[in-house]
Amino acid sequence: MEGFLAVFDRAQDGAAYEYAIATRAGVHDAYRLAGYLLGDAAEAQDAVQDALVRAWKGWGSLRDPDRFKPWFDRIVVNICRDRMRRNRNLKLVDLEAAANVECGDTFADMLASDELAGAVAALAPDHRIVIALRFWQDMTVEQVAETLNVPPGTVKSRLHYALKALRSEMREDAR
Repeated sequence: MEGFLAVFDRAQDGAAYEYAIATRAGVHDAYRLAGYLLGDAAEAQDAVQDALVRAWKGWGSLRDPDRFKPWFDRIVVNICRDRMRRNRNLKLVDLEAAANVECGDTFADMLASDELAGAVAALAPDHRIVIALRFWQDMTVEQVAETLNVPPGTVKSRLHYALKALRSEMREDAR
């Protein structure tokens, strides 16, 4: 991803420079968020790359550059949601990684080793997203609502049902 940003650092265009400055600070957070939501490092990298391209294409439509972070987070979340829905029943096996024991996926390893993370990964995409933004990104309900472009009541409702599903899943696992 550094190569992608380096192109904009060398650009003479003011918009490209502003875009590079805005994304440089948030690209690593976006990668961690995408990795948590998707549970796969390669998918997270692809999602962030897609988000960077989509953000660059829409850069001119951003009215307030100070609002870049929630705007970019919304793009990342939407791309991850699309990928989660598309890959819901798809199980990929990386044959090279399976053959190479030393090769690991930190996100997949984390989700596999943590019961709570596994339960979160089993949630519906919209519920997983609000859980990740509220508790993992430590956003307020209002910030989550702004990031997702939904009313705070919708965020509260999704959180309620997501937590209810998590409690149920954790109780079943305990049995």
